Amino acid sequence: MKACIIQPPYSRDTSLSDSFFQWKLEALEKCDESMDIIVLPEYSDVPCATSTLEETLFYHKKYISTLLETCVATAKRCKSLLFVNALSLEEEGYRNTTYVYGRDGVLLGKYFKKHLPPLEQEVLQLDKGYTYEFSEPCVMEIEGLRYGFLTCYDFYFYENFAPLARQNVDVIIGCSLQRTDTHEALSIINKFLCYNTNAYLVRASVSLGEDSKLC
Repeated sequence: MKACIIQPPYSRDTSLSDSFFQWKLEALEKCDESMDIIVLPEYSDVPCATSTLEETLFYHKKYISTLLETCVATAKRCKSLLFVNALSLEEEGYRNTTYVYGRDGVLLGKYFKKHLPPLEQEVLQLDKGYTYEFSEPCVMEIEGLRYGFLTCYDFYFYENFAPLARQNVDVIIGCSLQRTDTHEALSIINKFLCYNTNAYLVRASVSLGEDSKLC
């Protein structure tokens, strides 16, 4: 099994949003049938850092249709499973969502991030009601393999790892927007997760540049 991780550039300068989003589309266009799994980072619909709800929704609405249409086309063209994170408008409001597409481009399911940091709760006002109730880990069985999910902040709640392990997951998909931890810290967390769940991890985040010691 071959995995493709798309790790686009990231900036606080929103004037770069169009070019960074185009970079992502071009990266998807380069994917081919040699790839069994394609994973994109968290907030793939918001290419640069935003600070307000209005600004975030502006970029989400500008890019979401093109993003998801391109992801569907890529999954079908490459005959690949594709995982992409973006906002999704559900009945209760917007949610941080990982979309799961099958090799035929059909949406197989969604994973809603379980742990929302203050920015997502207070500024972006994402729906958080579902996070207050206990729920079993989200697991999707696809082609005989069991896929589990963690999104960015979820990785720091280590009590999640044991319930995931009890689900006998084979692969964990991690869509992330991590840009403050060192490579070493991220590697420790990721290896700890894999050790405790006996699963493979395929995690995509954004990049601050190949010379950056963070992210």
